[in-house]
Amino acid sequence: MDTSESGLSLASRVNHEWTRLSKTERVVARYLVAAPPQRVMLATAGDIGRATGTSDATVVRTARRLGYAGLPDLKAALGAHLTTVATGAPQISERLQLTRSAGDLAATAARVVADARDRVAELGRKTDPAALGRALQLIAPASTVFCYGWGVNELSARYLALKLNRAGKFAVSSGATGFTLADDLLALSARHAVVIFAPGRVLPELALLTAHARAAGAGLILVTENLGEEITGSVDVVLRDEASAGGLTAEPIGGLLVADMLVLATMAVGRDPALDTYELLTRLRRELAGDA
Repeated sequence: MDTSESGLSLASRVNHEWTRLSKTERVVARYLVAAPPQRVMLATAGDIGRATGTSDATVVRTARRLGYAGLPDLKAALGAHLTTVATGAPQISERLQLTRSAGDLAATAARVVADARDRVAELGRKTDPAALGRALQLIAPASTVFCYGWGVNELSARYLALKLNRAGKFAVSSGATGFTLADDLLALSARHAVVIFAPGRVLPELALLTAHARAAGAGLILVTENLGEEITGSVDVVLRDEASAGGLTAEPIGGLLVADMLVLATMAVGRDPALDTYELLTRLRRELAGDA
């Protein structure tokens, strides 16, 4: 039975798959169910392997036996469950818990790096080349790429616009909210491609932007960790982002990597504009540097 899309809880998955698990996988599964969810979400595969007397490979294999794509997927599911049933913000409590127990700064640093590594690995595994191709088909012919992100995701939008301009593709960015956003949307037309960096939350700005861009005839590309129909149903292309299950690493990490993918793809189909722009950029920098 494929449980990856079934919405079953971790305990239900363990019960369903118990007879198919090996002896060491049962040890890991028992630990995953018994341990506090925050502890599992903050742990690396190596941490869980040491706690259970197994190995990190066994931990990852157990997560996949239970129907998850891997340990990050399991941790993300735990985080989603906590968000649903808890009254507070679980990621904040997890970070505070880690801070209280972080006497060993080397271990703290290792956990942050492990969280980032897991996110990058999952992003690489889940990236859909076909979706990237469809996004490129919208960006390549566009006269302007409008890059949008609110909050910390504005960083990803600004980064993409910067790198696209350096690659010879004219782009602008915005992180405006409220009435200010309306001004930024006035110029949208069928000659635009719109790239939106959106977290898992659906804000009024997202609804306005997608509706107006669609009415103007612009192509719509959404970079998000939330694959629900509410957020993905009104765009042309969805590119998968990867969230931090424990909230230990910066939200824009995945978006920045997706931006790099889009820039490199754009340069591959427009080498001459990219070369001309980088040549001009180098000359301007030399002029700024003077004789130094």
